[in-house]
Amino acid sequence: MNRFLIISIVLIAISCRKEKYETGHFRETVTNFGEVNTEFDDYNSTAPFIYYQYLFHFSSNRNSSGNDYDIVGENMYIDWSKTNGTLEIGTDLDDDRFDYLVPMFDSINTSCNELGPYSLGYRQDISYTEVLWTDLLLYSSDCNGNYDIKFIYSELYNNSDTIVTEIKPVKDLDFINTDKNELYPSFYGIDYYEVDEYGLDVSKIEKLIYCSDIEGVYNIYEVDFSSDSTLVQSLIENTATEPQKLLINSNYDDKCPFINGKLLVFASNRAGGYGGYDLYYSLNKNGVWSEPINFGESVNSEYDEYRPIALRFWKFDNNLMIFSSNRPGGKGGFDLYHVGIKQLIE
Repeated sequence: MNRFLIISIVLIAISCRKEKYETGHFRETVTNFGEVNTEFDDYNSTAPFIYYQYLFHFSSNRNSSGNDYDIVGENMYIDWSKTNGTLEIGTDLDDDRFDYLVPMFDSINTSCNELGPYSLGYRQDISYTEVLWTDLLLYSSDCNGNYDIKFIYSELYNNSDTIVTEIKPVKDLDFINTDKNELYPSFYGIDYYEVDEYGLDVSKIEKLIYCSDIEGVYNIYEVDFSSDSTLVQSLIENTATEPQKLLINSNYDDKCPFINGKLLVFASNRAGGYGGYDLYYSLNKNGVWSEPINFGESVNSEYDEYRPIALRFWKFDNNLMIFSSNRPGGKGGFDLYHVGIKQLIE
């Protein structure tokens, strides 16, 4: 066999191997997110800031040895190998690209409980003359005796060719907070997706989704945003409409909503589940949320499953869902888990 033929065979083999693993696939077996969990309660995660590396925040009582909850975070990576088809999901504590956000996250933690973070980053002014980038974090705190939704944001400015970060004070989301509990905010827009791209198009956000027990049990609500304001202005100004209860609610507790595109995932202890709180999903079809579907026993257990988030990644043939559970086999209390689910995000 001549040298040219041998080289040709090798090149064909390498080419075929690359094509074989061109599309990634998340494991459909529930896996403990061991790199971030502790013996304490670690749950209520936010969707990561997305740009090659991921800033992953969640609620934990590790800092108080099991008492008050703070928002803590790790740098997360998702590495899919096209050469051998392996997938690694873990944390990289040596990555410092998000260090500028540490003061913003640290400033929200108090002696009270902080739960249910929801974060995003977006480019505000592509002209590079004023605001370059805005990082926004919503969460809930019980400093008033009940849980209220609050938000904080930081902006990156171009000041004489020097990038300056300005952290704004914490503000209450006054137009939805009541004397009951409001938690787990999430944005929705018919064309608004959280995908692995550089920044998000927040102009497509139409509504804020959250849960409240103002009627005695937890229900999921939505409020419309004014199209005449920026995202931050909509949060600061009381211009949203009156909250409306979604039709997918039951007579039980429906809570922890998270929306990505036309997919809504949430936790509920409604009848017909596998025990405790189960995870469900609903799809928005022509502006109407479908009847919720239980994720089934491959995801749910006889214990509690809370706060799911669903992520879409380019070149993966399924979606990634991260959630928390107090099922046996973890490091202690509630742990964070991840699992591949069928392609539900367009």
